[in-house]
Amino acid sequence: MTNKKEVQKSNPNEIVAGELTRGEVATLKQTLTPQGINDAQFNLFIQTCAASGLNPFMNHIYAIPYNGTMNIQISVEGIHYLARKHPDYITASAEIIGENEVENFEAELVDGEFKILKHKIALPIRGKAVAAYAIAKRKDAPDQVIFMDRSEVEHLEKGRNPLWKSNFNDMFKKHVMKRALKAQFGVDIDDHTIEGARESVQENAREVQRREINVDENEAVSEEDLRVGILNEIDQLLKEKKMSDYEIDELSKKQFNRVMEKLNIQELTGLKRIVELQPVKQEKPKQKHEEVVEADFTEVPKEDNKPSAEEINFDDIDFNDIQGEIPFE
Repeated sequence: MTNKKEVQKSNPNEIVAGELTRGEVATLKQTLTPQGINDAQFNLFIQTCAASGLNPFMNHIYAIPYNGTMNIQISVEGIHYLARKHPDYITASAEIIGENEVENFEAELVDGEFKILKHKIALPIRGKAVAAYAIAKRKDAPDQVIFMDRSEVEHLEKGRNPLWKSNFNDMFKKHVMKRALKAQFGVDIDDHTIEGARESVQENAREVQRREINVDENEAVSEEDLRVGILNEIDQLLKEKKMSDYEIDELSKKQFNRVMEKLNIQELTGLKRIVELQPVKQEKPKQKHEEVVEADFTEVPKEDNKPSAEEINFDDIDFNDIQGEIPFE
């Protein structure tokens, strides 16, 4: 009698990497692989998530393919998540300073530490952001205040992250927030590992960080934010090139066999480059219509060639030979 081994189905709720379940890992695989991330890169991303305790489903950490490489980027939500796990964490916040609020803002530098004394927000019109600050509070420790002038982040506004152009204020606040949290709590991905994690996993994750991870808040952007930023740039280009939505979809189908909304980030970037090379459409000149001149109506008197009764010599008329109409009225 042959013993048949029962095939056990994998439990999708089984924890397999850090706090990620088997089902979540499978979902990430299905999501990231079509975007150009290979198996080796995907495994390193999962190991990094496990070693750091960050959860990609909570927008803590992202894997973004770029020219065959993979960037693993940590969002401000991820940094804040790690800071909140600290037992002495109290709170953290960030705010911009509008040009209409400068007169109602006061700060001072005491012994190398910034202190915000007053900030009255000018509603409803705050004006252009001229500075930003963040405050991270920790028990039994002085507040960590990061203050930055706009000139210090102008290079980021001109960088490759499109959100610095489309959502400058939000990105400025995230930038100072990350700095304050890191300074106050020493948040660093290398310092956070899961208890019981294998040493090889930790070392592999750290090796990835050295080679491929970009955790600098200057460039950090989520996949969805990056997609929105590229679409905004394409939309602006369409206006400049005087192209319609129909034309961009036809161009997308010609190059990628899909309409624009179905393209991944790499393809969208390629499409944007193609649109940049398109000539500006020339508007067709409007046809000139002959001007119609309206004239005043003048009644023309009826022409009357019949002689009047006074002009006729009745002596010359033979009334017996008259045929037809008498030649006068």
